[in-house]
Amino acid sequence: MTTVVLVRHGQASFGEANYDRLSLLGERQAVALGSHWKIGGFSADRAYSGSLQRQRKTGEQALAVIGDKAPAALHTDPAFNEFNHTQLIRAYLPLIADQHPELADDPHLAMRDQAVFRPVFNTVVGAWMQGLAPSIPIDETWMAFSNRCVAGLRRAAEGAERLVVFTSGGVITAVMREALGLDNPTSLNLVWKIWNASVHEFHIHPESGSLALAGFNDISHLRLQRDAAIITRI
Repeated sequence: MTTVVLVRHGQASFGEANYDRLSLLGERQAVALGSHWKIGGFSADRAYSGSLQRQRKTGEQALAVIGDKAPAALHTDPAFNEFNHTQLIRAYLPLIADQHPELADDPHLAMRDQAVFRPVFNTVVGAWMQGLAPSIPIDETWMAFSNRCVAGLRRAAEGAERLVVFTSGGVITAVMREALGLDNPTSLNLVWKIWNASVHEFHIHPESGSLALAGFNDISHLRLQRDAAIITRI
């Protein structure tokens, strides 16, 4: 049985030109995770991240705090990359524009205002999950994305006793969907429950490859900071 620990990246830079960069708060979250793991006797024989900057930096900073007890290398696999939410908004917004009249004068508002982003994101990703045809080509369907994430996880776990993967909320949702047999509406709702720098644990059966949930959305390392501002979702 392989134990798999999925970690969502720290807070990224919403509203800035480069969203993919960790914010200063996101860096604090990664260091808090590494410190917590070091005190608790962290162990893993293999570590991965997606190729996105916010994923890699979260892993690098957390593992650096652990020091010589951490895996020797942080491997990169784009199977753990998040879906392209900006592409999806461009692809589906023309089809659902009547549901979001606030974007008529400024279609980029959703990328700057968190209060606008969430309902737009829900509508767009809901359309994507339903398999509605986009107005422009997109990189992958929801099912292709989910299959990519789960296949990458099974591949990375081969021969490992304990694996840690630094990734994103959509990837964690796809793995949860596989482990629990979730429907699309439940999966979409789950995306908004996942905290930045949260920890999720699964078991993978070595023969069948079946996934079982062992722990969800642990942020005890952040709560121990006694600072409400360090607990974020976006």
